[in-house]
Amino acid sequence: MNGALGAFVYETTWLGLRSLRRFFRVPANWLGIVLFPVIQLLVFSQLYRDIVRLPGFGGETSYLAYLTPGQVAFAAFFATSWSGTNIVVDEHNGYLDKLRVAPIRRLSILAGELVPLFVEAAAMAALILVLAVLLGAPIASGPAGAIGIILLGGGLGLAWSGASFLPALLTRSEQATGTLSLLFLPIAFLSTAFVPAGLMPEWLRVVNDWNPITYAIEAMRTLMSVGWDWGAIGRALVALGIFGGVLQAATLVAFRRLAG
Repeated sequence: MNGALGAFVYETTWLGLRSLRRFFRVPANWLGIVLFPVIQLLVFSQLYRDIVRLPGFGGETSYLAYLTPGQVAFAAFFATSWSGTNIVVDEHNGYLDKLRVAPIRRLSILAGELVPLFVEAAAMAALILVLAVLLGAPIASGPAGAIGIILLGGGLGLAWSGASFLPALLTRSEQATGTLSLLFLPIAFLSTAFVPAGLMPEWLRVVNDWNPITYAIEAMRTLMSVGWDWGAIGRALVALGIFGGVLQAATLVAFRRLAG
């Protein structure tokens, strides 16, 4: 058992390093991911800085601090939203066929794509968080809380990646995968990234109650503005675990069909 597990970890590590190099060696990959959250952070934190005076913000004094967790979540979201196209490209250029005949486990091939996404999403989340701190956003929970925010960002990205991998494996089309992934974008906006649930219309509150991104954002927000709220963190972990578990289970089934 230990030998099999060790081999799986070894194979996943080397395949994962390839995925990380592919991502980070092209600056456009990560610059394109952080650009939109950076713009929102810079513009909205100044344009709507007085919005925190509304009663629904619960005494929050800085809209920058309120806005930051949502933009961290956006960066993690964008980091993996189109990640499924990579495996489609590998199939089209023949690399996936080479891996199929190699003496490695099929699951290692998928894990070598998925596991690095946690690192990529966490790295993008960290960039946004560092920028927010430089702009003056406080972190009530200190450096440990900052690490917690980054880890939550990585977890959100990994959980969400199935929404890209599943259509990629089912359609085997880069265009279809990109289009279907884009259709999920409104889900990020239907969260508490910009305003509290109390200021939303009733129908949007119902949607928000089932939105896993909201739970991740609220956990990050408590770490930013309040401190260690294990209830909020626990709810975020449960939401991401259920959401990611369902998507990744479906992804595994689809991958087994593709890998034969």
